[in-house]
Amino acid sequence: MSRGKIVSFRVADEHYAQLVARSAKGGSPGAFARELMLQALHAERVVDGIQTRLDRQQEQVLELRTDLRVTLRAALIAFGRLEPERAKEWVNRTLKG
Repeated sequence: MSRGKIVSFRVADEHYAQLVARSAKGGSPGAFARELMLQALHAERVVDGIQTRLDRQQEQVLELRTDLRVTLRAALIAFGRLEPERAKEWVNRTLKG
């Protein structure tokens, strides 16, 4: 099994002190830095997935708003006996956004 690649980098003294303090609970500053890096990489994938789902939800909400406008206009014309232009104005005024 491959042992992987070595990654090394320098950090400012204040950041190193934070690594030491937070890794004191068990492990070395290097191991803690490695764990943080792996968590960050995983989190990035998770955030991308969440953003994709949010974008799709927003599209669906916009589609529903369009469907609602069309349905409400049709109902006002059919049952409310409004002229199409008056129904459109009412819907646009009532359903802002």
